[in-house]
Amino acid sequence: MGELKITNGLVVSMTYRLYENDANGKFIEEAPKEDPFLFFVGAGGVLPKFEAALLGKKEGDKFQLALQANDAYGQVVEDYRNVKVDKNAFGFADKEEEEAMLQIGHILSVADQDGDVYDGLITSIGKKDVTMDLNHDLAGKNLFFDGEIIEVREPTKEEEDFDGEGVEIMPSK
Repeated sequence: MGELKITNGLVVSMTYRLYENDANGKFIEEAPKEDPFLFFVGAGGVLPKFEAALLGKKEGDKFQLALQANDAYGQVVEDYRNVKVDKNAFGFADKEEEEAMLQIGHILSVADQDGDVYDGLITSIGKKDVTMDLNHDLAGKNLFFDGEIIEVREPTKEEEDFDGEGVEIMPSK
């Protein structure tokens, strides 16, 4: 077992199972040992309260963490549910790409007038615009993580040079 404890600047590899509300709640996703979740501590790639709860833990430590919606992805914002976005805002190369990408249920990134980027779920498609829900899919949900720290290590040179942000690799669902 490694002796490094989780602190800013290190890379953490972990497994977890994520549920809604508590360990008996609805299963949401997991990061198994075969495909662990990695993140660079202090880079802002994970929920702040999640990261804070892991500080000081080391390889082999198990953890359970409950986060209220406000400490996770926030509450559902009704004004974000039905946002109209002009189809031209996506900058598709051609009509073929537009038709492939603009489908109900697809999640696309869109920037606001300040340049902030949001991921939105397409809920309807009109002639000139699409309607998107810009709420995170876990907004309004209390979360419960049950996991284990697999590795705590110094970042590689490539990870340190990655836009100054480190690593953030999300597992597939």
